[in-house]
Amino acid sequence: MFGKKNGESDLLKQRITECPVFSGISSAELRALLEIAHIRDYSEGEKIFEDGTIGLCFYIIVTGSVRMVSEQEGNLKILRELPAGAGFSEVHLFSELRHSLTCVAAEVSRLVVFAKPDLEELIKIKPRLGNRILLRFLKLFGETLEELYRENKMLKHKLHP
Repeated sequence: MFGKKNGESDLLKQRITECPVFSGISSAELRALLEIAHIRDYSEGEKIFEDGTIGLCFYIIVTGSVRMVSEQEGNLKILRELPAGAGFSEVHLFSELRHSLTCVAAEVSRLVVFAKPDLEELIKIKPRLGNRILLRFLKLFGETLEELYRENKMLKHKLHP
């Protein structure tokens, strides 16, 4: 029994440190992150968040997988499936935007959740760690924007050769 709990804890720590935003953090910094982390288990098909709801959390998939879906006229269209280890909904830590998609567990899944108020408190208490995390989120946003610019350019060329 002890080995199983320890293995789950090790996997949780591994998933957090594999996330680009948290990679390279010290064991003390990891402990600080674990203090503000919320662990949530979801059943297959259970909604993690719904289109139109205000988002305030960043998620990392510890086990299982999730689907980003669009609900149109009662039909679900799968837009993207994310595997264990993936992080998502990062923009919601920095805004009070509403979700534009619904997220459901594709199978029994465990997620680590970082909520905006908890991250704000961590930044106040541990500003050095908070600033490192904020800068890494900015880098991630920049990379995402660059990828979107490339995709947009490619689509423009396809539509207007």
